[in-house]
Amino acid sequence: MEQQNPVANTFTPQLVIRMEPGAPTIAAAFAKCSSNSVVEFKKGVNYNVFKPISAKNLSNVVIRQEGNLHLPQNITYIQDLVKSSNALTYTTALYWFAFAGPKIQYEGSKDVTTGWINSYGQAWWDANPVNGTGLPNRPHLLQLNTTNGGMNYFKSRKPIAWNVQLLGSNIRVKNSIIDSFSSTGGFPFNTDGFGVTATNVHISDSIIYNGDDACAVQSGSHNVLFEKATIGYRSHGLSIGSLGQNQASFANLSNIHFRDVTVVDAVYAARFKSWAGGRGIAKNITWEDIRVYNVSFPIFVTQTYYNQGSKATQLEPGTISGRPNNASVAMEDFTWKNFRGTLNTFEPGDGSCVTDPCWYDVGLPDLQRTETIIVECNTRSSCKNFAFKDIEIYPQDYRDPTVICINATGALNPDLGIHCVNGTFAPLD
Repeated sequence: MEQQNPVANTFTPQLVIRMEPGAPTIAAAFAKCSSNSVVEFKKGVNYNVFKPISAKNLSNVVIRQEGNLHLPQNITYIQDLVKSSNALTYTTALYWFAFAGPKIQYEGSKDVTTGWINSYGQAWWDANPVNGTGLPNRPHLLQLNTTNGGMNYFKSRKPIAWNVQLLGSNIRVKNSIIDSFSSTGGFPFNTDGFGVTATNVHISDSIIYNGDDACAVQSGSHNVLFEKATIGYRSHGLSIGSLGQNQASFANLSNIHFRDVTVVDAVYAARFKSWAGGRGIAKNITWEDIRVYNVSFPIFVTQTYYNQGSKATQLEPGTISGRPNNASVAMEDFTWKNFRGTLNTFEPGDGSCVTDPCWYDVGLPDLQRTETIIVECNTRSSCKNFAFKDIEIYPQDYRDPTVICINATGALNPDLGIHCVNGTFAPLD
């Protein structure tokens, strides 16, 4: 432990502990250095993090990860921990790393060969049974709940499932790498990149290859910018939602902007998902300057979303099937601008189907695999002020691009920019 000059940001840590073999446990380090401190994982050292770390009383702390962190490789051991914690739903999830408090800054290594969190998720994906949607009792990786903090050079290799959940306000995230590539046939279910339930968030310069949403902005979020990224593999893209599963609560989010993103081999690029019977409003949402290559559903909007996964994957409490379709999460002031690229017509989807029809084809019985835009508004009044501008996405088999458009009425959407029909894509001049 030594005196430390202020780091080159808004933080003024006074105390540093460098974790080494034989040093106090990681949990003890966070307890001892919970304020005005730096907790450092040294380069060239591998750290076994065999128990979850919960440090929720931090203040003005820098977490500097230069070495590699390793989760246990024993699946049943981790499952038993999750089960015994009673963290069996999304909202009560067990995070392997949970950090909370003002002015927390996570600083990874600029060196791409080190500073990784290794979760050994491949074994979990391979153990998933036929027609399963992920093993039970999986932990989430990291939760950051902070004000005036952020993350830089976060790197996650083979996560078991969900990666990062952001909560709080005034959060800046840069230079993240998330690698959920499966080297076998095992599908990386629920390997979401970033979940956001926060205000004033800026995420940039990410590389995310995963098997679910690259970034999912959820209810309670306002003023979020996600930009300058490359995402793909089996990605579900840049998502809003899901919203409205809990019919007893009112979904609310606004001012969300996705821009300058390249999407490769993904299921979705720009996606909105809300549940039938949900309540609330999503307002002022934009996707722009999006490049798509071999993407199955480049632009996708549904207000009748369904999640095929287990209870632990459901974002909110609420009925999954047999829901009354008596309300909708209202959508207002949505823009999709400057999309370019190709639509996957030869091998659409991502290999995660466990039902027939596949979960992403439910409610779309006449797909031609040429649909550049799919808009399913639940009612004729639930979608307002939609605008599609400069959309140039073409099927790989050279057929004409098409559209599915339901209930986006001209009266409520005077600047829609396309003919709202089920047929050939026809932009309006």
